[in-house]
Amino acid sequence: MIVVFHNMITAIKRTVSAALLVALALVGMSCSKVEAPSDGNGDTPTDFDPFAGWGLDGFEGSVESYKAPEPPFEYMLEYQYERAEFCSPERGSYEQLEYHFKDGNVPQPFTVERLKTCRGLNCTLHYLGVYFCDYLKCDIPEEALAVLRTHFEREREAGCKVVLRHAYSWSDKVEMMEPELPQILRHIGQLAPIWEEYKDVIYVLQAGFVGVYGEWHTTTNIKTDEQKGQIVKALLDNFPKDRMVALRTVGQKRSAMGYLIGRQYKLADTTTVATAFNGEYGSRLTNHCDCYFVNSIDGGTYGGTPDKKILRTEGNYMTIGGESCFQRDYTYCECGYANKHMREFHLSYLRIWNGEIVDYWKQNKCHTDLTSRVGYRLVLNGASFFGNFRAGGDFLMKYCLTNYGFASLINKRRLEFILRNDNDWTEKYVFVSEKDPRDWKGCHHYEYDEKLLLPESLKKGESYTLFINLPDIDPKLHDNPDFSVRLANKGVWDSLTGYNRVASFIAEQ
Repeated sequence: MIVVFHNMITAIKRTVSAALLVALALVGMSCSKVEAPSDGNGDTPTDFDPFAGWGLDGFEGSVESYKAPEPPFEYMLEYQYERAEFCSPERGSYEQLEYHFKDGNVPQPFTVERLKTCRGLNCTLHYLGVYFCDYLKCDIPEEALAVLRTHFEREREAGCKVVLRHAYSWSDKVEMMEPELPQILRHIGQLAPIWEEYKDVIYVLQAGFVGVYGEWHTTTNIKTDEQKGQIVKALLDNFPKDRMVALRTVGQKRSAMGYLIGRQYKLADTTTVATAFNGEYGSRLTNHCDCYFVNSIDGGTYGGTPDKKILRTEGNYMTIGGESCFQRDYTYCECGYANKHMREFHLSYLRIWNGEIVDYWKQNKCHTDLTSRVGYRLVLNGASFFGNFRAGGDFLMKYCLTNYGFASLINKRRLEFILRNDNDWTEKYVFVSEKDPRDWKGCHHYEYDEKLLLPESLKKGESYTLFINLPDIDPKLHDNPDFSVRLANKGVWDSLTGYNRVASFIAEQ
């Protein structure tokens, strides 16, 4: 993938002739149209267009103007799309795990080896259901809390994160579905320090605590809107402010927000680009769905048009996901419908637990195109470079990327450009971009420029490689490659560092 380029056009032309995976041209770069991904093996049916309805040329764009200087040379690289699924954090499919504290039993934490099996399935998320069945009338004992601490520590080691839910019952046949309100609030207070300590490996908290499976239905003690509002407020106040809490239905969010703001929650209150990520209640309270593809309202996740409009808008700035439901027919999981549905509501994570949907998608040759695009899926389409690659010089880069996925990156993350000496990896320079990766909406493409001030210590005549790095913002995970974003490009991923290769250069003599 990596080709070394010299600072003379004639040398560039000679280098191009030997390039295998990179196309180079002395022309201006354009990213206005990107072809739909296909590996040519016939797995993309002719009647299935994963980009249908995206707008002009299949994309909606945000393009920044760029005026190149008059450099000694300029060149462009184009990169190949990687269609296969792979591991990348905080997106895609998830594996379901549960702890049941029942009948005096305190379960043993899952082993690191067991947790790592998720990555072997190209997933980096675990749904973690924690059932406190024995603690309906008492506080959570320390030995149970210790299980959670150990689990989260092992998630770090395994390179995974969790979609977390706490509940008390997984059956409607028990006498009591949840404790009285004061006991629930005490449990939330007990869990708060653990949530804060291990927020780095918690992707999102599903509200839980109420009803069967923590899905806020079939309740015994929590019935009024005020009671539910108090629980939501306690969750938002005690859960880390840079993480989100998800309710089961849009109606539940509207009701909870009405309690929180002291008036009826209106469509105008929906989180937008102006209010996203501001830490207020509305920007942190999202939705999950436990019944995708069963009918037109996903098992009661939303009601009419206003609810759908809320999801369409907020899905750009909030994590939305869940699991499939019992299948009655295939009307609502047909390839075209499923593609439109997941794109419309910006699904970040999804578990298809019933094999008939998987089989149906595979038979109709849309399985890979759908599942690989759950969450973000960032593709570097091209990059142009202007200027002299010399110590202390300005080196300008214009690049185009596309988010092929249905959703955005949700939790804060930094965009870094890494320059590393190919012969001495201890010589490394980090350039932090002002771009916010959370701005890269699903099904959009973007063009940007970066100005890199090359260090004075750059060694003349030596080879350097430029990387894109999208690491976890938490210091505990920043340097762990398992938690860095992998671009959907062939030949760019460096699994040892979590960096994505862009190009290599020879420092000017």
